[in-house]
Amino acid sequence: MLTIIFYVIAIFSGIAVGMGTLFSIGQSMLSTGWTRAAHLFGLVSMLAVMWFLLEREPGVARLLSPVALAGCVCVFLVERGWYKILPILQIVFVLLVFFGFVFTVG
Repeated sequence: MLTIIFYVIAIFSGIAVGMGTLFSIGQSMLSTGWTRAAHLFGLVSMLAVMWFLLEREPGVARLLSPVALAGCVCVFLVERGWYKILPILQIVFVLLVFFGFVFTVG
């Protein structure tokens, strides 16, 4: 029973990180100035980490995770209000990758 709960938490966490990535795509197209630059930096670095996890290269993803962490922190600093929640979820994901809790299966 506890395993099912962990799977549900993992699925919803993945959805939340995906929502943050989609939000960064939208903001990088619609905003200007530093906000656009921060979202582009956070988006490209997060997609690079996700790509290497998808390609079953967790070592490379762990090496890129400090860059993604810097990008997500930049997004957190330029956002206001409730929009700061999505970068926080991305920061938690990047920290989990950095410390080796996120690995590919198979």
